[in-house]
Amino acid sequence: MAAPGRRLNPQLVAAASLCVDAALVLAKLTTGLLTGSLGMLSEAAHSALDLVASGFALLAIRTSRKPADPEHPYGHGRAENLAAFGEGVILLVTSAGIAYEGIRRLLGEPAHVDPAIYAIVLLAGTMVLEFGRYLSLRWAARKWDSAALAAGSQNRLADIFSSGGVLLGLIGVRLGYPWADAVAALVVAVIIARAAGLLTWRSGDILIDRAPRGVEASLRDAIADVPGVREVRSVRVRRSGPRMLGDARVAARPTLTVEGAQDLRSRVLAAVGDTHPSLDLSLEVESQPDEANLVERIHAAADRQGIIRDLHNVTVEKEEDGRLHLTMHAKLPGDMTLDAAAAATEQLESNLRGEFPDVSRVDVHLEPLEPDLVSGADVTRRREDLAQLICGIVETHPSVVRCRDVELSERGDRLVAHVVAQMPGGNSLEDAHRVETELEERIRRALPELTDVVARATP
Repeated sequence: MAAPGRRLNPQLVAAASLCVDAALVLAKLTTGLLTGSLGMLSEAAHSALDLVASGFALLAIRTSRKPADPEHPYGHGRAENLAAFGEGVILLVTSAGIAYEGIRRLLGEPAHVDPAIYAIVLLAGTMVLEFGRYLSLRWAARKWDSAALAAGSQNRLADIFSSGGVLLGLIGVRLGYPWADAVAALVVAVIIARAAGLLTWRSGDILIDRAPRGVEASLRDAIADVPGVREVRSVRVRRSGPRMLGDARVAARPTLTVEGAQDLRSRVLAAVGDTHPSLDLSLEVESQPDEANLVERIHAAADRQGIIRDLHNVTVEKEEDGRLHLTMHAKLPGDMTLDAAAAATEQLESNLRGEFPDVSRVDVHLEPLEPDLVSGADVTRRREDLAQLICGIVETHPSVVRCRDVELSERGDRLVAHVVAQMPGGNSLEDAHRVETELEERIRRALPELTDVVARATP
């Protein structure tokens, strides 16, 4: 059997509140008719509208918990906010009616009021009951972040003060002040109107998408702290029932791959989830080149030209006259004709000259994209003599500590050597790349039967 705490849910709390409101309406209406007290009748009317509002709250909570569907892609969370707004409007109408009747009695013939003891006891008991309901509804509203239950708790607080006003009115009538009942009714009307006005205002703010106070600034801070985010360009947040919905645009480096952008998005959403667990955020990652980084801007210009699949070995040379000479390697589909490749290169050069007006020359080395899959075989054991020759060439280089590994791959009529050379770990990556290039050139010159050589430096 489940524990009581596990069975408790927002719908059960709202249903219990509905039953209590029904009992209070019956008790207050009967007492008001028997005593002739306007204050008591106004309390009965107040409780009757509380009954309607509790019904709205129960329906709204049931609706808001429904999952999103094609007609409601953002879910049904705003049903609670709409219920709270409707409850506020109903209470405003009630307060106006009570105030009208109270003023009419004060200015006209005072009505007979019987300040019976049972009426006073009923009001005192109602105040105790409403205080307990206020505490329980406030707890439930915070536990489940329910706007409808929060509105109900505020209404219960107004009920306590209004019942207290009617109680003082009946005591005043017993002490010989017949006008006290009408004054108590006016006090009740003011209390109800104030609570209803605040409730309507807050719910209306949510319904017209007013941003929750302070959330945007804290969300910007959380996103900006994620490594890789260069700029938080926009953030928008709105409430929808117990949750918040939002969208944001962030900028990142233009050389980020699709996989890199997805990883950045995942890390941003994880950071947002840690600081704002009730927020459903849609995130868009945009490109933002670093204006001071010329190589990055070249990559961005090439990426805007979709046919350039891979740009590498980018070099920006500043000549004596201050102009720029751009050199790069670009990969294009292997089945593309030379005419089409030349046209793509001309377009790339035009884009780069538009990006860098002081360019004197652009050289683009074209390469075909590699096939998705190639067939090959490891022939290192069959060609062990060749592997030993390669290892000896590697170890003659002054920057190499030793040759760690050589593998020979046969791909049809092509023979490719894969070489791993150990170097001191303190060397820079630039030095390591220089040694790799030199090793590849030495091995190709010494062993022309090799179609290609791939050298790798490791500490």
